[in-house]
Parts: sequence; structure tokens; C-alpha cells
Amino acid sequence: MGYRGIVNGWGVPGAATRAKQLVRRGRWPADIDVWHIALELDRSPADIPFLDDDEQARTMRYRLRADQIRFAETRSVLRELLAGYMRSDPVTVRFALSARGKPKLDAATAAGLSFNVSHAGAHALIAVSRRRNVGVDIEQVDETLDWRELAMLACTDDERCSLEEVTGGQQHALFFRCWTAKEALLRALGLGITEGLQALTVDLLDGVETTSPGVVAQASQFAEAKGLTCCWLDDVPGYAGCLAYGPAGP
Repeated sequence: MGYRGIVNGWGVPGAATRAKQLVRRGRWPADIDVWHIALELDRSPADIPFLDDDEQARTMRYRLRADQIRFAETRSVLRELLAGYMRSDPVTVRFALSARGKPKLDAATAAGLSFNVSHAGAHALIAVSRRRNVGVDIEQVDETLDWRELAMLACTDDERCSLEEVTGGQQHALFFRCWTAKEALLRALGLGITEGLQALTVDLLDGVETTSPGVVAQASQFAEAKGLTCCWLDDVPGYAGCLAYGPAGP
């Protein structure tokens, strides 16, 4: 797994103890940072710092301890990272929702930052950029999963054909690439998975070697997805991930 140190162009202090920045290696633009968190699922939620009252209450609404930690630890590290970019205190970071329901920084503290978060199993990813909309997804690869049943719900006809074209050993991994790409794309658009899994087609075979698949929008309301780029992330063993990002802004 490739990591770099905490020092970058924006100077993010503090979070090095809990988050590591993935090494870009030319996979995505230099104005995007992708952070990885190895979650400690056996710790107590009460030990996790920086959460406000609403976040603490939301943590306790999760029934399972592991789900409590996934949310609370990821949000705490997100606060610490964003505070580093803004050179502020993690407890002063304020969140809001976009018109489409995507979490964002409120207008008073945004500092031009776009971010997105995903967690699964014992790992989380956070993408941050000052110039682009970003979306990220990570999924724990379950080798026992009946991917064909899920593909009927999540994949378009073209994607299912692509999955059938590869050998059996590759189908499972390629399905998870498809799933994470579509989630990351929808997250970059500020949409949920219920709003468009069948509305986007990822060119799976085109991206097998390049790691950056083509994207086709099936409906006019998703036309802006054509301006997004995907990058699959294989940095965490046993997990599939994908970063999606839009064109650079001013």
C-alpha cells in the first residue's frame, strides 16, 4: 500500500496519527488528496474526539458498536483533516447539506473545499479538493457474494454483458469495480445510489488496464456525469475502491 507523509501543499497537521494520504502516482490530479483510515472497531465511541452533540447522538443511534465506530471515527478524522486545510480547530468545522443532500461545509467555513467520505468494514476513505467536485467509495470484497443477483439491480445491460465476457475468476472483482465506480460517480454528483445506479454505464472492459473507465449517462438528468473521471483504488487489500472527480474549477 502506498502512503505519503502528512505534509502537502496545503499543510494538513495532526491527522497523521489516524489518516494516511494515498500516494497519487499520477492516478488522479495533484489538486485532489485521498486519505485512508484504518478504523479501530474495538474502541469506545466515548473516546473519539471533536464530535458535536448531533454527531454524538447520531453515533448512538447505530445499534452495532462497529457501525458506531465507523461513523464516529470517520467523522472525527474528517473534522481534523478539514480543519488542517482551513487552519482552524476541528470543533469549529460546520457541515451543511447541498440541494441534493450531499454533505458539505457550510458557506461560512467552506474555504472552497469539496470532500466526500466512504467507509466499509475496518477502513474508510476521504477525498478532498479545492478545485473539483469529488466522490469516493470503498467496499469490502465478499467472495461469497452472489454478484449476479446484485448485478440485476445495479448494473445496466452493457455492464452485465461486460461481466459475462471475462473469465469466472475476474467476474467477482470486476463487479465490485463496477459498483464502486457507480457509487463514486453518484457521490460526486451529490446523488444517492437509489437515484441512478441504472442511469450510468461504466465501460468496464475499457478500464481494466487503464484504471480509468469511460462513463455513459443513460438519462438526461445525469448528463453532467460525462464530465467526470473515475480512478479505481486498489490500495487496501481485500477492498475495492474508486475515486470520481469533475473538471477543475477556478
